Amino acid sequence: MEIQLDLSQGLFSSASVDPGSLLLLKSIAAQIPSNSLSKVLDVGCGVGTLGLSIAKRCPNAQITMVDRDELAVEFTRRNATINRLRNIVVDSRLMLEGPHEWPYDLIISNCPAKAGDPVLTDFLIHSPSLLVPGGRVAIVIVHTLSERCREVLRKKKFIISHEDASMRHVVFHYHATEAYQSRSNSDILAPYIRHSGDFMLNQTRYHLDTVWNIGDFDTPSWRLQLMAKLLTRENLSGILGFWSPGQGHLAALAYQKKDTTPEKVILAGRDRLELLLSAHNLRKAGFHNPIILQPLPDVTSLASLNLNKAMDFLLTDLNPIPRSDWTVPLRNAATSILKTRGRWAMLGRSADIAALTKNTRGWTPIADKRYHGWRAAIFQKN
Repeated sequence: MEIQLDLSQGLFSSASVDPGSLLLLKSIAAQIPSNSLSKVLDVGCGVGTLGLSIAKRCPNAQITMVDRDELAVEFTRRNATINRLRNIVVDSRLMLEGPHEWPYDLIISNCPAKAGDPVLTDFLIHSPSLLVPGGRVAIVIVHTLSERCREVLRKKKFIISHEDASMRHVVFHYHATEAYQSRSNSDILAPYIRHSGDFMLNQTRYHLDTVWNIGDFDTPSWRLQLMAKLLTRENLSGILGFWSPGQGHLAALAYQKKDTTPEKVILAGRDRLELLLSAHNLRKAGFHNPIILQPLPDVTSLASLNLNKAMDFLLTDLNPIPRSDWTVPLRNAATSILKTRGRWAMLGRSADIAALTKNTRGWTPIADKRYHGWRAAIFQKN
C-alpha cells in the first residue's frame, strides 16, 4: 500500500521518511498480525508516518496519534486528509499524557533521541500500563541509546519479544509480564524536570523548575538578558501574551516586577511542554489569575486567537520555520490582537527582527537592543 506525506522544514526528517520509522514499520508488518489491532497509540507522531501507515493497513482500527508539537499535529491531520483516512484521532500531548479512553493493542514510537534519559526511561517503564493483556509496545531508537533501553527493559523484567537493527537504529517489541499501574496525570511533568532553583535577570530574582530538551535550563542566555533589560522599563498590566515561552523565564520575570498587575496571561506556542511548564512556574510563583494555554502550529496563527478583549502586551520569541512566509502575517496578527497603544515585544535573531520591522506603518518604536546577532525590540501600536 502507498501513502502520500507532506513534510515540513520545521519538523523532524524534513526531506524524506526517516529510515528508523521504515525499520519499525517493517518489523510490525512481520511480527504483528494486522487483524489483531483495534486500538493503537502513536507517541510522537510527527507528520504521521507510523500511525497513518497502520491506519491505512488496518481500516477497522482506531489510531490515536499524539505529539507535543502542534505543527506536527497539524501536519498529521493534513496528511490524514490527503490519504482520506478517517480512523484516527490526533491531539497535542506529552508522551503518555492522558486522558486515554481505552487500553491499546499496540503502542508505537520513533523515540526522540534528544528527549533525555529520564523522559525516555519514564516512557519505557509506564507505556505497558496502557496495554490490553497480550498487547505490545514497539519502538525504534538510535543505535547509541539501544543499550540503555535494553538495560531499562531488563531491569523491569519486561519481555523483549522481538529485536531488529540497522546500522543506525534498533527496534524493540516488548511487554510486561504483570499489570503495571499507570502514572497519575498530575505527575506528567515530573520526568521532564531536570533543575529547580533561583535565577536572576536584570537584578530581578525568580524561581523556576526547568526541563530537558528546552534551552536556558540552567543559565539565562544573552537573548533573554537583552529582552529583560527592556522589560524592566515596562509597566505591564492587563492581558499579557507570550509566544513560545520556553522555560518561562520572561513570563516569570514579568510577573515578579513590582509594578506588574496582569489580569490574565495567555501562553501560546507550538510546544505543549513549554506551555505546561510556564503555567506551572507561574502558579508556583503565586499567580492566581487566569492562565490560558493556546497551542498553535506557528506564530502567524496568533491571528486565530479568539479574544473577548484585546491584549495589552505581547511578547513573541521568534524561531520562524525556514522558507516560510511569516513576516507580514505576523505583523497583521499582532495588529489584530493588540489594543491601541498596546506594546509588542519581539525577540530573535537580528536578521529575523530586521525582516519583521521592515515595514513599521502603524507602529512606533519604543526600545531596541542588539548583541552578538540577537535583537530585542518593543513597538507600540498607534
